[in-house]
Parts: sequence; structure tokens; C-alpha cells
Amino acid sequence: MPNFPALASHCVLLARFELYRLIGSPRGWFALGAFAVIWYFLLRYPIFEASVQLQQPDIQGMLGRVFGMVGLYNLLNWPVAELSVYWLITVLLLPLVAVLTSADQTAGDRSRGTLRFLTLRTSRTAIVLGRFAGQMLVQALLVLLSLLATLALAWWRLGSLPLAAVEHALIVWLNLLIVLAPFTAMMALCSALVRSSKLAISLAIVGSGVLVGLLSTLIWYQPDFLWLLQYLPGAQLPLLLGEQGWATFQHAGLPLAQTMVFLVLAWLVMKGKSL
Repeated sequence: MPNFPALASHCVLLARFELYRLIGSPRGWFALGAFAVIWYFLLRYPIFEASVQLQQPDIQGMLGRVFGMVGLYNLLNWPVAELSVYWLITVLLLPLVAVLTSADQTAGDRSRGTLRFLTLRTSRTAIVLGRFAGQMLVQALLVLLSLLATLALAWWRLGSLPLAAVEHALIVWLNLLIVLAPFTAMMALCSALVRSSKLAISLAIVGSGVLVGLLSTLIWYQPDFLWLLQYLPGAQLPLLLGEQGWATFQHAGLPLAQTMVFLVLAWLVMKGKSL
């Protein structure tokens, strides 16, 4: 029987170490600096400029017709325009960022030989879950900082901030964590299969492309299998963009299930692979 208190304790320690690598090392501070610069330009130009344009009635009318045709009309009904633009950008951009930044969960340790050292003090289950939890903790912190900056931008433009904007910011934060979870878990699997983060990223990209290609070929000959596409990671994103508020959580089941499947596969690979 697994020792669940010890497992939880080891997972917490490994997750804290991932957070420490971000805020307690020169490399982490360099990454935070790059993050700040990137978000400065995103906030200053796409988000701020788009939010100003959204206040124009003719722009709202045009976007209302365009978004209405593709089921995204709710993007115009957010309490502040900055949040709607932030939501659109992050839902489409952050999954790719998660693939690139969470690729080195165990691959680097395997190539350096430290993974064998870690297994002398904790279980492989704790390593998989702890590293995944650490990556999610880091992403939760960075998403929260970017959201606070977006709210500050909206407050600066409006002179005040409606309470509904804070509620929607919380909804966006939770939804983005759910969106990022399957992609981070997928990289836990890819990282367990190879010995470097670059190979893990390549494996994720090539594997996803091959899977989509095989499914497309199958659907070409057997259209009845079109429903399989809705189970791919990220397939719920267009539906998510069409919702607003707490209704967005009705699409949380699929990414959470995908996360569990990827973590189980990563655990099986770690359990059966030599270090």
C-alpha cells in the first residue's frame, strides 16, 4: 500500500523546488524579466489598443456581426474590454507556451543522472506528480501576475474597477489553469520518454501532428469518426471562447480527464523505464 502522507509530502517538496527555481535562482529571475518584457508589450499594444477600439460603437457593431457568426459574441459582454482581449489571447497562446516551458520535468534529470539520485529518496510516483504540480504552481503564479497587470491597466483606463471585473478575473485564472493542465501533463509524458527538453518538445509537436494526420485520414474515409477530434487536447477551446462567466466551467471535464490520462501514462513510463 502506498504511503499517502509521505507521497503528498514529497510532492509538495518537489513542487516547491520548481517554484524556487523560478524565484530563487539567477536563471529564474532572467525568465521573470523576459516574462515582464513580453507582457509589457502585450498589455501596451494588443490589449490596451484593442480595448480602446472596442469602445467605438461602429467597431462593436462590426465585431458583433463577425463574432456572432462564429459563436464568440460573448467576448463583447465582459465587464471590462481588457479582460476579454486578455482571455482571447491567453486561451490561444498559453497552451503553446506551456508545451515549451514545461518540457524539462524529468528529461534533464535523467540525462544528468540526478533522477537516479532522486529515486533513492522518493518514489517515481512522487517525482511525476511533484514535478507536474510544480509546473502548474509556476504557471498559476505567472498567469496571476499577468491578470493583475491586466486589471491594473483597466483600472488606469477607467479610473475605477467594477467588482464584476475581479470576479471574471478569478474565473479566467481558474479556467486557464484547467486549459494548461493537459498540455503540462502531456509534457510530463514526453519528458519521461526522452532525455532532453528539446527532444520532449519535438516529440510533442511531431506526435501531435502525426495523431492529427492519422485522425484526418481516418475521417476522410470514415466520416462517422469525426467525433474523435473533440477528444484532442485543446479541442474545447473554441467552445470555451464562446462562453462567459461561470458557464465556462461546463467544459472543464474533458481537459481534466485528459490530464489524468497523460499523468497515468507518464507514471507508467517512469515506472517501467530504466534511469
